[in-house]
Amino acid sequence: MSWRVLPEHLTDDKPRLRSDKLGYARAMDAGYFLTSLAQSYGIIFVTLVTFVVFSVSRKAFLSPENIYGLFYGVSLDLYAITGFTLLIIMGEIDLSVGSVYALSGTTAGYLATRGFPTEFGVLIGIVIGFAVGAGNGLLVVKLKINSIILTIGTLLTVRGLSDVVAATMAGNRYAEGFRAIARARFLSVNWTVPAMFLVVLVLEFVLSRSTSARVLYYIGNNGKSALIHGMRTDATRIGAFVLSGGLAALSGVLVASRITIADVDMGRHLEFTILTAAVIGGASLFGGRGRIVNSVVAYLFLAMLVNGLIMFGVEPVFQQVIVGVILVAVVAADTQLNKEAG
Repeated sequence: MSWRVLPEHLTDDKPRLRSDKLGYARAMDAGYFLTSLAQSYGIIFVTLVTFVVFSVSRKAFLSPENIYGLFYGVSLDLYAITGFTLLIIMGEIDLSVGSVYALSGTTAGYLATRGFPTEFGVLIGIVIGFAVGAGNGLLVVKLKINSIILTIGTLLTVRGLSDVVAATMAGNRYAEGFRAIARARFLSVNWTVPAMFLVVLVLEFVLSRSTSARVLYYIGNNGKSALIHGMRTDATRIGAFVLSGGLAALSGVLVASRITIADVDMGRHLEFTILTAAVIGGASLFGGRGRIVNSVVAYLFLAMLVNGLIMFGVEPVFQQVIVGVILVAVVAADTQLNKEAG
């Protein structure tokens, strides 16, 4: 029996292996493209679909008053959302924003009611936010404390102080001058609504075009590498905490101005709603990702969802359950994406 040598092209497996690798690479590229597309624009699509569903199923949802109310509410919380998103881009989380929001707003209203100039009360409220943010930032950066654990402690401390101030007000109305802040109008709409669109556009441009702003993403992706390349990582992280606290305070002042009287529940659980919005909008708990516009749209989506559920007669306790389930789902998805990327 003679052995016949087959031609090389019939025995060589290399072309088939190269083809398999090429197919795998293309599949990976397609998966990455779809994931990036979902992170960038998925929340906009989901929000539009939700809007259409509620508009068709509940006529009251589409009323001008209801739509305007949704945008007005988001425009007041915009600044807290912005500060939180900038922080999460760097891989840090501030769970005290809701308490700072409440303490700053309530204190500003209290001082105005006690005869101090409105501007002074607003200034003190915002300074409180900056101070709490600075304390959080210094402790996280200098003592290497996990930001989630630290800000849970801050949340409880500041919330207690806020409750004391609210109790001192004892249901008294805020001063007229203070209540006029969020009610002032520009071209027949509350000034905070057009300001929201302008702020989001400016911040999106800055974050996408400015080299200095891109440092936030570099630090969020790899803090050690950013430090090696000469970036002032510690100062930037502290600054982000300070900004987050100050912006939360600004939103708190605006909301307090709107609600007329002190409310002990003001800002309660706000931090979890903003966290959910940021992650739904494509930000990562591990840092390096996030867009202001997506966080704002996601916050609008959550507000729209709660608004629609109310129209369907869903009890408030179940509304919290739904938002909680969404938070768990997006955190699980973000963790899985991070594992696959890493």
